[in-house]
Amino acid sequence: METGVQESQGGIPPRSRQAGELSLASPVPLGGTQAAPRQRLQTFLTTIAPALGSRNFRLFWLGQTVSVVGTSVQVVAEGWLIYQLTQSTLWLGLVGLLALIPVVPISFLGGLLIDRVPRRKLILAGQVGLLAQAATFGLLATFGQIQLWHIIGLYFIFGGILAIDHPARRAFLVELVEEKDWANAVALNATVFNLSSLVGYALAGFLIATLGAGGTMLFNAATYLAPIVALLMIRVSDTPADRPAPVEAGNRASLLTALLEGFRTLWQQPAVLAAMSLMAVVGGLAYPVFGLMPAFAEEVVQTDAVGLGLLLAAGALGSVMGTAAVARLGVHRRGRTLVWSGLLLPLLVAVFAWTRTLVLACLVLVLLGTVLLTLQSLAITLVQVNIPDRVRGRVMSLYSQLHAGSDTLGNVAIGGLAVYLGLPLALGLGAMLALVYAAGLRLALPALARLD
Repeated sequence: METGVQESQGGIPPRSRQAGELSLASPVPLGGTQAAPRQRLQTFLTTIAPALGSRNFRLFWLGQTVSVVGTSVQVVAEGWLIYQLTQSTLWLGLVGLLALIPVVPISFLGGLLIDRVPRRKLILAGQVGLLAQAATFGLLATFGQIQLWHIIGLYFIFGGILAIDHPARRAFLVELVEEKDWANAVALNATVFNLSSLVGYALAGFLIATLGAGGTMLFNAATYLAPIVALLMIRVSDTPADRPAPVEAGNRASLLTALLEGFRTLWQQPAVLAAMSLMAVVGGLAYPVFGLMPAFAEEVVQTDAVGLGLLLAAGALGSVMGTAAVARLGVHRRGRTLVWSGLLLPLLVAVFAWTRTLVLACLVLVLLGTVLLTLQSLAITLVQVNIPDRVRGRVMSLYSQLHAGSDTLGNVAIGGLAVYLGLPLALGLGAMLALVYAAGLRLALPALARLD
């Protein structure tokens, strides 16, 4: 999903502009002294955000903006609550691992669903389910009934829904804008995620301190209303012509063939597969910096919930900067930048592991967040650019499995090591392994650096 994607790469013929969409480049009647400012704004948006010319994308983008703020708030509240209940870095990772259990079986079938049923309706159902899950979590915590087994069960449900929702949202982007704006849609989607995360993480500490974990969870439940309303207002065809026909009931051979098609597509493109593995291994061993942040905040930096929110907000600020950096890259430097990000990220994790003050930790997290977002954004962009749309749902499901699985397994591994070695040393060991993998991949597959 990048600027200049060829039809043979995307597998989708150029689309005509959908009814009701705004062309930012088209003439707009202007009058009076407002003409110049409006023209400048129009030129600015046309240059940096052409995807916002699509009414459908604007609705989707705004809905996700509100929802991601709430989700970021809930992530902090859940981690804080788990650590207060268990006082264990291992449980911080294990609870996330339990959410991963339904991901693998559901994702395989979910990827096929994404390619064969209306994606808008699938995402809408997922958002309703996430609202119900968040509301249940919030009510249990508010009335003081929350127990560890409740959190485990709710995480399990959460993981099952996201196993379909996340790849469906990634695949849905290509239906909201014209092919020439795919790259911009990906960048804007990453931007809204990181800007909203920045707001959510900064807000979380204050909400936990004032509303408690339960009130914070209910706040998140309310934010799901925004994407639900947006999805109801979006107008797209629910039967795109470039999708395969549904598999007939009982036709197991066809179902198996369809499931394996996504794997074959990736296997035939080793550089794309390497990009995914770099995201999974290096990104997965860096993610515990954020996943285990409640423990780091309390044990190492010795701060409270407000300090925790500031630490996570610093990482999110870095992610916003990473989004801007990716947006400025030319189409011929993405693979090389991906490789360098994979080498730099472990070094920053090692530096962060040995910080002891809140201010220094925040400064390092800004840099770490920048490089981590650059790595993740480039990886998914290069995958999107080089796969045909007929298997997009299946490949995005596999990508989501690797992303979620590596982050969760990294949390469990580093959290388990931290029980015996301490969190700083555990993070440092993970960083060393990530550096070795990134360097080895660079030497073994030079084609990765040439991928664009």
